[in-house]
Amino acid sequence: MKFNSSVFEKLLFPLNKKAYGELQKAVDGIDRNNPGKLKEMLENYQNAATESTLKEEWRPGAANQTKYPTLNITIYFDPSTDHKISTLHKASDYRIIVDYEEKTPALYTGNHLVVGFHHKGVLNSFIVPMEYLFGFGETAVLKQGSYQLYSHTLLPEESQYETAYPLMQNPLPDINQKGLYRAQKAHQEKSSIYVGITKRTWQERYKQHCYATMKGSNLLFHRALRGEFFKIKVLEHIVERAGLTETQALDLEETEVENRSLSSLYQKGLNMIPGGKAGLQCISHFAKRTGYTLVQELNADNMEAVLLEVQKHTLERNFHTSDMKLVNEKIAKLWAENMDFRVKVMTGQHNRFSFRQIQSARIWDASGWTHDKILENLVKIENRKIGMDQLERLLDGKTYTSIPEVLM
Repeated sequence: MKFNSSVFEKLLFPLNKKAYGELQKAVDGIDRNNPGKLKEMLENYQNAATESTLKEEWRPGAANQTKYPTLNITIYFDPSTDHKISTLHKASDYRIIVDYEEKTPALYTGNHLVVGFHHKGVLNSFIVPMEYLFGFGETAVLKQGSYQLYSHTLLPEESQYETAYPLMQNPLPDINQKGLYRAQKAHQEKSSIYVGITKRTWQERYKQHCYATMKGSNLLFHRALRGEFFKIKVLEHIVERAGLTETQALDLEETEVENRSLSSLYQKGLNMIPGGKAGLQCISHFAKRTGYTLVQELNADNMEAVLLEVQKHTLERNFHTSDMKLVNEKIAKLWAENMDFRVKVMTGQHNRFSFRQIQSARIWDASGWTHDKILENLVKIENRKIGMDQLERLLDGKTYTSIPEVLM
């Protein structure tokens, strides 16, 4: 089984050529000692390659008898040295941990290559499904213009992470891959998360995020990257799926965001609007409602950039500023001075919508959600006694008109 460095570099970035040789040597050993199992690993991935990460696809057979070949490899760099992606291909201060075993469905978590290094005190961890690096869907993955589904998870600086997350320790502990990946998965459950799609290389896409963050973008993910909500200790970058068509990418993103990272549904979610086609519809709606003229055709690749511009336009239109600190101050002042506003959104009234519910309902409606689905999810935000008639009046613009329609 050949390790495909070209796929790795498209999905992430170049490493030291020596590392590729060491990886190939490790893979050859596993292949030799477990004949046919790595090929079986690729065959198993057929069930998951274009499916949501939330869907479990198992081969037929008794759960206690079916076994899955499982390979996880970690390359982690000396935490006492500050590394950058742009110079990582020259670095040789890394260790490689290889773990192969066969697991039952209850213990199976997939196959991954993990690269970890520290930069400015933050652990950057990159995770890629191993199957792509062994040539799964190689033609589609390397095709110019094919999409990947990715996620970023941000873990705050808290003392318990220092001991539980092995890659954060200095000096590096003598650990095995199982302990490493188990710790990683446990921390992902506590982290803030953003999900996106792109047809650019990972480096190009992340540079766009960093540039927008530096320029003062008010999208939740960019505010989180600036450290507005908490000081970041671990930043994980995960390639979830690759080699996708635009339609596949949009469908997957819509499912993933709705079930993992939509901020209106999940406290730690960093996606402000639904993903996929629902997100495109939402952006178009807010652009029209606020008088923003789209200067380019909206598509999967530019939707975040357009969302940023539409958000800026709606904030400036309603508050004459896009500075979130000033926006929040103006909302607080409105809350304090406008009695009608206060009566309608005071949280003590259980038959009224809260401010968060109003904002969420408008976004979901703009995204094409049915009224039944909206009402069902509003109750998940806050358990209030609100009915369909109240929701319809809100969405028809007959109530809560003093509350600005903005993307926050």
